[in-house]
Amino acid sequence: MSGLTAILDDFKSDLNRVRDLLSLIKNFRTFGASTPPLEIVTETIAWKEAMVLKESAPNLRTDLPIMSGSMVLYLCGRLEYFVRQIVENIGDEIAAAVANYEALPKGMRDELRRRTLDIVKTPTKYGFQSTEADLALIALAKNLDNSVASGSGSISIASKILSVTESNMRPSVLQDVMKRVDFSDVWRELGKQAKLKEFLQESEDKECSSAAAKRLDRLMDLRNQIAHPTAGTTFPDPDQVIWITEYLEVLSIVLVDLCKLHLTRFTTAVRSTGIDPFA
Repeated sequence: MSGLTAILDDFKSDLNRVRDLLSLIKNFRTFGASTPPLEIVTETIAWKEAMVLKESAPNLRTDLPIMSGSMVLYLCGRLEYFVRQIVENIGDEIAAAVANYEALPKGMRDELRRRTLDIVKTPTKYGFQSTEADLALIALAKNLDNSVASGSGSISIASKILSVTESNMRPSVLQDVMKRVDFSDVWRELGKQAKLKEFLQESEDKECSSAAAKRLDRLMDLRNQIAHPTAGTTFPDPDQVIWITEYLEVLSIVLVDLCKLHLTRFTTAVRSTGIDPFA
């Protein structure tokens, strides 16, 4: 479980970094609208750097939302990486808990087989080097041979295969990648979490699920608008992006909590029965 905690901590650290940068943008905007002290203007107190910055600020203030928009692109990319890390970690933990390939959840076995074969056909399409794809195929072949690693107490899988996505991290994509590690209905479970309900101000499970998914969908719409701007594109201001970081932080916390529970249930069932609990 420590792997999931570390992944979450890194993600939250990057969210804080974005918030710090957005606060700097807000402070610069306030600075640009401020009136400098008379001592600075008359150079009774010399601070050339402050005056140069002050003189340039009025021309830049209207363009600051573009910088805020670039933070949205970063946040969406960082979220995608965060989800990939979670899926790979869960895949590795599940594999470490079973003695052979057949004891993996059936959905995981099917995904590993199908996606490995797809990636071997066109590695670069999925961001793989040819050698990486070959190694993944070798790992799959070994796991399909039940004599390999039998009695070792665990197996090894190419978990990166499970986290491959071909589109933005929309709600349906998040649902899909979590299913690959046998987490069947992530949005339903997320909607039950008190921390997310409190943040979104939704008291009912179904409404909370819907509101959380809708926010993520709108974030991806915003991401696409910023990535492909037109003359009519409206960039978000810093406060809007700060809200996005707060939403992603709450979402990530409850998601990781649920993933830890998912792993606990799996490993407990494996230890008590010695068979695939999801068959």
